Amino acid sequence: MSTSIKDVARLAGVSVATVSHVINETRFVSEETRNKVLVAIEDLQYSPNILARKFKTGTRDTVGFIVPDIANGYFATLIEEVEDVLQARGFRLIVSNTRENVGRELDSLRMLSSGVVDGFVIASTVDDYQQIAGVLPAHFPVVLIDRTVANAPVDVVTTDNSSAIYEGVSALIAHGHRRIGFMASVRHLSTTAERVLAYRTALADHSIEVDENLIRYLESISDPVQPSAEALIDEGCTAIVASNNVLTSRLLAAFHAGTLSNRAVEILGYRDPAYGAYPLDDAHWLEEPIGEMGRLAGEAIIRRVADPLAKPQRTVLRASYAPQGFSRPAARID
Repeated sequence: MSTSIKDVARLAGVSVATVSHVINETRFVSEETRNKVLVAIEDLQYSPNILARKFKTGTRDTVGFIVPDIANGYFATLIEEVEDVLQARGFRLIVSNTRENVGRELDSLRMLSSGVVDGFVIASTVDDYQQIAGVLPAHFPVVLIDRTVANAPVDVVTTDNSSAIYEGVSALIAHGHRRIGFMASVRHLSTTAERVLAYRTALADHSIEVDENLIRYLESISDPVQPSAEALIDEGCTAIVASNNVLTSRLLAAFHAGTLSNRAVEILGYRDPAYGAYPLDDAHWLEEPIGEMGRLAGEAIIRRVADPLAKPQRTVLRASYAPQGFSRPAARID
């Protein structure tokens, strides 16, 4: 036989309203009365209907995380960090994997915002925030993570990779390289544009003319790296920059497997937090403060859910360059 809130109130000798205030923490209740209610709940093994309570209050204590590639160690780490913050505050996390598909992203946003979640953390694939705004209720809580999009009036937590890329390319030039290839990710992403620009700037500042044939754009999820790597080697590249952790892992795997040219090529790439199969001295490394970014995004969405109309905040962390096997901590931009 199920137990009701009335049974708890009767056993504790208090009103139903008092039991509700104890459960929901909506009003001050004396410690003595609160203990009576808690003892009655335990004695009766009463389990409040949390789902019904959420529908009544209009909140779910649930956040959606929209990611482009759940199999990518980078995003898997972000998910873990965000979820740790949310769970500590009594929130749950729902993850939706878009596979870099705008249609899938918008469908997930539309569905989950219809009474399933209270807000979103989004690593978005869209070009303009108006695409997101068009499928969400007004003032729906959103935090963008990793990637920025145009015209986004929301909180953003991201990392500036410009100085790290610039420093890494400059180090390759100092090693004597003049033909440096660049394997870039999806062309329209803000992260791709930022990293390509840093590469171009480093070459220009060292009086090396940019050769457009040495910049190759790939879909990280689906495109194989070998054809682009072989093309860059055929163009005379003695060093290659891989602009994210997936491209870096696949490029190193191809070299270790012996499927690419035997010519010596230095690699500048991103360390994959979930995949350490290759010796650290095989490449110059770029590192992002993934854990801190996830934690800050988790804290930001909790604030945003509590106050959807608060002024948007932008937090920018900084990636670091770690030359061949050495590492230093990433720093926040002041």
